[in-house]
Amino acid sequence: MYPTGDHNCHVLTKVRSQGLSSWLRWVGHCGYVSEGVVYVLIGTFALVAALEPSQRPNGSKGALAKLAAAPFGDALLALLALGLTAFVLWQVVLGVLDPAHRRERRTIKRWAVRLGYLLNGALHAILVGEATWRLLGFGGAADEGRSQAAWTGRAMALPLGRWIIGATGVGIALFGLFQFYRAASRNKTERIDLTHTRLRGIIIALGIVGFLARGVLFGVIGAFLIDAARRYDAANATGIAGALSALKRQEYGHWLLGSVAAGLISYGFFQIIKEPYRNLRAK
Repeated sequence: MYPTGDHNCHVLTKVRSQGLSSWLRWVGHCGYVSEGVVYVLIGTFALVAALEPSQRPNGSKGALAKLAAAPFGDALLALLALGLTAFVLWQVVLGVLDPAHRRERRTIKRWAVRLGYLLNGALHAILVGEATWRLLGFGGAADEGRSQAAWTGRAMALPLGRWIIGATGVGIALFGLFQFYRAASRNKTERIDLTHTRLRGIIIALGIVGFLARGVLFGVIGAFLIDAARRYDAANATGIAGALSALKRQEYGHWLLGSVAAGLISYGFFQIIKEPYRNLRAK
């Protein structure tokens, strides 16, 4: 038995360790749903490109540009920007506090995972900036290939820039391989309680297809960056739009692009549908 004072301290510590504040959990939920929406948009436009020979696939920036051009586009883009801001904030929380793994968050493995969260947050912060820029009326044509080559060229001009680009490509390719692992493992539903929903089979199937598609996409992006570093040619670097276009140029490319596009849509719906069942409590 605890003395009264010690017992109160014990209860307070337990409450703090078991849960995050409700508003912070809402930030996390809204962020994951918004990430899912972005993947649904990218996958949908890629599927259209697979069906239409004259269409080029869009990446994330191109998807935002097309969303802005749709009816009520500014309102939809503003909502998505808010959701992505929530996602960025949640990634920062995961990277800095690592609330689900407080006991082992200072291990080398958790440091690497936390760095990944921060990098993911930084990448999505770029999307928030792009969406805000368009809402302010300054968005131009979304030539993502040229933009990617320009950024890669600037990075290569730095000391050891070629090696930095090559290492980045290796890291992205390894991330792609990790997506294949997630597709085959139970890791994708580790923080989700699907025991009391009839959607369990559908959610798991969407996750498997979605992670496989992400594995292909990031594997191609990583391969292009590695090739750019090897050739010392920034023009060989590409992002999501370029990787999807490369798939379309292959033999049976329409089928290949269509399959990956369907997988990206699946991943988006996986992120959205599973969110009510996600446990965002600290340990």
